[in-house]
Amino acid sequence: MSSDDTLNCSDAAWMGMVSLFHNETRTSSQNTYLSYYISPMKLDANTMKEAIMQLIKDFKFNPVQVMDMVKLGIKTALKKDGIVEDRKAQLQIKIEADGSIKVFRERVVVAEVEEEERELTIEQAKTYTDNPELDQKIYKDVTPEEIIFTRIGAQAAAQTIKQQIKALEKERFYEKFQDKQGELLKAKVLRAVGDTVILDIDGTSVVLLPDGQIRGKMYAIGEEIFVLLRKIDKDSSGVLLDITQASTDFIESLLFKIIPELQEGKVYIDKIVRIPGKRSKVLVGSNDENVDPVWVFVWQKGSRIHTILTLLDGEKMDFIEVETSNDAKFVADALKPARITAVEIEWHKAYVELDEDQKALAIGKGASNIRLAGELTGYQIELK
Repeated sequence: MSSDDTLNCSDAAWMGMVSLFHNETRTSSQNTYLSYYISPMKLDANTMKEAIMQLIKDFKFNPVQVMDMVKLGIKTALKKDGIVEDRKAQLQIKIEADGSIKVFRERVVVAEVEEEERELTIEQAKTYTDNPELDQKIYKDVTPEEIIFTRIGAQAAAQTIKQQIKALEKERFYEKFQDKQGELLKAKVLRAVGDTVILDIDGTSVVLLPDGQIRGKMYAIGEEIFVLLRKIDKDSSGVLLDITQASTDFIESLLFKIIPELQEGKVYIDKIVRIPGKRSKVLVGSNDENVDPVWVFVWQKGSRIHTILTLLDGEKMDFIEVETSNDAKFVADALKPARITAVEIEWHKAYVELDEDQKALAIGKGASNIRLAGELTGYQIELK
């Protein structure tokens, strides 16, 4: 999913940001809009100081970052409105502690001047500094008596700042999650938007796309769930998070979170097959002959399996011990919870005998149980 939905500034925050350049706002029933004056607007020290402090408060940016983006916005407006006629001019903006602004134009010391607005000779540079050298940059104070932006200039400045904020937010978003790939993350459901679900993960809004959702599950507002961050990527369109509840990787991560023996390497997971929201079958083994791997996952009085199933919102789960020497037993175990009478293996088929009252269990709802048993064992299973 793209991070654009989570990185766009909210209307309220955007209003606070552009208050630096616009002096009227109005609020409707659900959204806050910006209303621009056609008349010129004066940029004064108090407005500047208040706007900078508001940006720091709203976005929790480093003050240096905020100053840099505001300076860039001012440069844009100065050129857009023709206050600085040469749009290619290199400007330096200084914002004093009281919020007042100084504008400096950069000129380079050269042996022979070709562009008077951008260059000056060593002799001319002595007006500004002692002992100037070739290629030295000289900054001339060109601060207007009053800085007054038109509507167009103010809009250009505000747009520049908005772009800077989005870039910083994307970078901060990426840094927040880049070291969490492959981890299980706790999330809270905020709302559903169409076929997507918006989650809050550690204070950040993230989109759970349909292919990462458990089919048929109703995600209730305020519900706390776990999701697996499979991958994070960054491209020109933004930061992309691949989060899921529907993969077998999600099941594996959930089990690693709950079963300490998995983390310690005493038991292991050989294979997982799954129909999300309905049933999973997990093939497990032990590296210690004294440890029963199935019991480890179920635990005393079923306490661990109960926790797992609660987190899976009722999805069924069977644990089957790895069986390398007896394929018939492997197939019989894979058909749990049905009780199997006998299994006959012929090539890639397994013919299963069982009592009539066990057939429904062997097949499962929507044929889920027999289908997963076939995927787990690799045999085509036929019931007798």
